[in-house]
Amino acid sequence: MSNETANPPVAFNPALDLQGLRERFDATGRVQVKDAFSDDTAGRLHQCLSQETPWMLAFNEGETPRYLSRQEMDEMSDAQKANMMQNIFSNASKQFQYAYSDFPVSGTINDPNQPNQYTHDVLRFLNGQTFQDMIKKVTGLEGKFAVDGHATCFQSGHFLTIHNDTDADDRREIAYVINMTPTWRSDWGAHLMFYDDEFNIVETFAPKYNTINMFRIPQAHAVSFVPPFCPQKRFGMTGWFHRFED
Repeated sequence: MSNETANPPVAFNPALDLQGLRERFDATGRVQVKDAFSDDTAGRLHQCLSQETPWMLAFNEGETPRYLSRQEMDEMSDAQKANMMQNIFSNASKQFQYAYSDFPVSGTINDPNQPNQYTHDVLRFLNGQTFQDMIKKVTGLEGKFAVDGHATCFQSGHFLTIHNDTDADDRREIAYVINMTPTWRSDWGAHLMFYDDEFNIVETFAPKYNTINMFRIPQAHAVSFVPPFCPQKRFGMTGWFHRFED
């Protein structure tokens, strides 16, 4: 679906309790905003993620990110795919590692050869005044910031090991994860887990439909492994609020 006139305007749920969300964020540096978007927005975003997004497999080889398109994956034999995933799992035992499906929303939003996706509309909204005003009320973030984003899909065999989201420029202030999966069981994994200094799990956010998880950076976290028996896909958008330098 590429007809932009059919897309509902991106809108928040007007009934959000911003003061209550601020209190929870102040207490722990993280918060889960439930029923975050209007029903029309949530439904359209889920449709885009589940039916229209051209996914790529994203994983890393050391510090180098790798991406494989659907065509490249289709051209691989089953043995080649199995060997690739075995190498990814082996690397995960000794270093930071991830494997999930990805679509670079920020990287394609201004590409004239890329048809507009509703995820692009959502990212424009996240960079607009309405969202920025809400974020400041919930997190206390001050000044100007830019929001980037990419769409994600976790399914059987996917994971993201412990990290804290710091980057070389040290401009990331807040991380966000928008979850858009209507049905998800707890034993299917793909939970956002937070750790203390001794790597005890101190809180877990389930991938509930129409939620925005936000947390202050740096903060140790991971996405738990999706087991082979999981029949579903966990759809979402994720990214960071980047501080503008004066």
